[in-house]
Amino acid sequence: MLEDYEIPVFKRKWVQLIEEFGLEDKSWVNNMYEEKHMWVTAYIRGKFFAGFRTTSRCEGLHSVVARYVGSRYDLTSFVEHFQRCVAHLRFKEFNADYESTRGVPVMQTCIELLERFAAKLYTHEIFLLFRPFLSRAGSMWVLNIENNDDCIKYIVCKHGRPKFLWTVEFRQEEMIFMCTCLRMESFGIPYEHNVKVLVDRDICEISQSLVLDRLTKKVKSALNDPSGFTRDAVVISHQSALIEFSK
Repeated sequence: MLEDYEIPVFKRKWVQLIEEFGLEDKSWVNNMYEEKHMWVTAYIRGKFFAGFRTTSRCEGLHSVVARYVGSRYDLTSFVEHFQRCVAHLRFKEFNADYESTRGVPVMQTCIELLERFAAKLYTHEIFLLFRPFLSRAGSMWVLNIENNDDCIKYIVCKHGRPKFLWTVEFRQEEMIFMCTCLRMESFGIPYEHNVKVLVDRDICEISQSLVLDRLTKKVKSALNDPSGFTRDAVVISHQSALIEFSK
């Protein structure tokens, strides 16, 4: 969290600002400082960080490494056990790749064509993250449509909550979608606002402007053989499946 890495210069400047304007007794100012960890959202909005807002990912990796490596290991033991840790992580990655090729998940939304396209496009894990946005698109309402020379602007809101507005710009010639929520730019997955416009335009595929290649199956297949996997990945995945079956 941000408070774990508080910058002394920032704290000093904040105190000087409070003293200069005589705000020491204003509770709302003190509360604002206590909630400073929430400020960062305004600065990372529209920047891709793969959904990370804290150091939890780094801490999670540290906990995995700690299972294999001890603080008192000599260099030889460290290298040996660290290689075991890397092998474990690669094994998990191979299994995730294998899960992404085991057929098509059962369709669960009423937007079946888009859902089926997403299931074939995204890795299994990313598809499970995206599917709820398909479901929530049904709760979105197109409040207004503005036709301009270069783009079409959709004013989208939550059904029954017209104060929650988003503007989705659709450039038909380039098939580009841009939403004021900037969540596509921040997380790499199109949210329900964009999905609502796709449905309204009767588009049955996710536009390339709404696809981040690193989250799709084709990235790995481009690096491996035509089947999409290296031989080692297939062998290990088969072994994993047999072990689970025997259990």
